[in-house]
Amino acid sequence: MKNFICALAVVSFLLGCISKEDEARRLEKLNETTFTTTAYNYTKYDIFSILYKDVSIPFDVENAANGGSVFFRNSGETLLDNGQEVAGGGDTCCLIWNKATDKPLKIKVVWSVIYDLDSFDGKLSDQRDIRSLKGRGRGSAWCEAIVDVQPAESDIKVDKVILHFLVDGTVKATLATFQTEKPLSSSLVEQHAAVLPEGQFCKNEIDNPFFGIPRTPHRE
Repeated sequence: MKNFICALAVVSFLLGCISKEDEARRLEKLNETTFTTTAYNYTKYDIFSILYKDVSIPFDVENAANGGSVFFRNSGETLLDNGQEVAGGGDTCCLIWNKATDKPLKIKVVWSVIYDLDSFDGKLSDQRDIRSLKGRGRGSAWCEAIVDVQPAESDIKVDKVILHFLVDGTVKATLATFQTEKPLSSSLVEQHAAVLPEGQFCKNEIDNPFFGIPRTPHRE
């Protein structure tokens, strides 16, 4: 009986070690595939609720990666190579990226352009739930773009998706690390400086992707 108990203890110890090793490998793998998102806003409008997903996967807002928002009143500023300021640069966590980073990838990006901040904040409108508005409402318009994510430029392991929202409605995406992250070159920004027609806020305006989706009940 004593030998049986000793054997059982040894087996339990070994299983515990294996379990810890498996957990360590799982966490290491998770760390390798966990990315953050940074958005830069080169336009004159605030950007709200950036969402994106691999274009090969059906898009649904509830499970899309969160790219954050860029409001001028509380966003950081970064300098372009010509000294011009651009809003953005903060990190939003987290995205599990299990695709190759050295090959091109297409993503669908959805976001809201805030063209009237007072109305959006509710100062000039009622407080209706944003999910009840199918089209434009509260000073905002929803937009969509299919974007090519440029492959990583070096052998350094990347862990950030950088989204760039340009004046002419173009959205660009790059991969980077904390050390290599930067806004686009001023010359490239200038290539996309053509202003959209009056009343147009992106190249492809869409209905509110949150329309009709019930809110998840709050749990204490």
